[in-house]
Amino acid sequence: GSIDRDPSTGKLVPSHRFPSGLRNLSDFLHGAGFKFGAYNDISGHTCGNGPAAGSLNHYDADAATFAHDWQIDYLKIDFCGVQMPGAPPENCTGVVGRSCGTVPVESAGQYAHWFALSTAMNKTGRAVYLDYCPHAIADGVGTEVPKGKLMYAPPKEWTLAQRGALANSLLVEYDNTWDAWNWRNSSGLIFNIDAMVRATNLSYSGPGMWNYADMLQICAYGKGVTPGGGMTLAEYRAHYSVWAILASPLVIGADLRSIDQDHPDCLALLKNKDIVDVNQDPAGLPARLVSQNPPYGSPEAHTLNITTQVFARPLSGGRLAVLLLNRDVAATTISTSWLELGIRPMSRSCTVYDVLARKAAGNASVFFSRTVPSHDVSFVILGGVTNAVRRAPERVDGE
Repeated sequence: GSIDRDPSTGKLVPSHRFPSGLRNLSDFLHGAGFKFGAYNDISGHTCGNGPAAGSLNHYDADAATFAHDWQIDYLKIDFCGVQMPGAPPENCTGVVGRSCGTVPVESAGQYAHWFALSTAMNKTGRAVYLDYCPHAIADGVGTEVPKGKLMYAPPKEWTLAQRGALANSLLVEYDNTWDAWNWRNSSGLIFNIDAMVRATNLSYSGPGMWNYADMLQICAYGKGVTPGGGMTLAEYRAHYSVWAILASPLVIGADLRSIDQDHPDCLALLKNKDIVDVNQDPAGLPARLVSQNPPYGSPEAHTLNITTQVFARPLSGGRLAVLLLNRDVAATTISTSWLELGIRPMSRSCTVYDVLARKAAGNASVFFSRTVPSHDVSFVILGGVTNAVRRAPERVDGE
């Protein structure tokens, strides 16, 4: 919505696409019962065409514009002007009107900029959901990103308290989301899933500070601006379900104007209240990877080799959400035990609720097992688990 700055006031100037101004748009949306979001950048400029003016050196002024002038409710802040270690600052000589400049990517310097913007936004007194896109330099250990390359994730050095002081959600992905299960063995849904497992700490997620796996591609079927060609309904089901159990914010990217006519089955999936309820559970507890084949941390555990994964998330009311993900090319039986899930005693009988079918599915004890089709999931809620599961082990080495 903004491209330049007023040379006399230094304020952001809305794009000509909004001739009546962004406040008028904000008032219209609020009057219709919607929230209003804006996009900008922590550095001197945004990405993409333009580029547009970023907020560097204008954090306080832009915070006032966002909160008071435009009255936004959601703020997405990108990180496009990245200054790599050893690189000179961006040359802003002769730049007039438009902001300019880079932000250092090294941990402490980068954090200082994010914190300054958060402080400025908090001083406005307006409740705004802050969605930030920090970057980390890959160390070549544990992720699919080569050493020295950038990935969209909080630096490992940031503590739980530091992350919680910044934003409501922090982006975590190797690359921008693609509308594909696997795109040329380098991008796609399975890479985004593994970034959430390996490029962040899943336990660093809760009310006020969520790990964000990026925008949903569900129901786009290759028709959006996101590349990748689209996925099957089963793959979209897996996509939506994994985002839900990992407690990632759910941001719809499909065209809602035509989805009911073009893809009613996918719209029904998108409207599954039980999936959303798992994601929005009031306990706000983090999920964890229970098991994986090949095992997590093993030399063979690369994105293209992983065939199955089991995720679990404690829910309110003594319940446990469990997801069995089949990444293989054929249907396979996936099992998880009460030992792995941290359920005690091992003989406990738990009710089973099928989240996707939206109905009760009997009882289980000792273990839970399902045959899962290729590129699909089984997604259930175990009832009567009690709170013991909240402190389940990250890895099971035996009793």
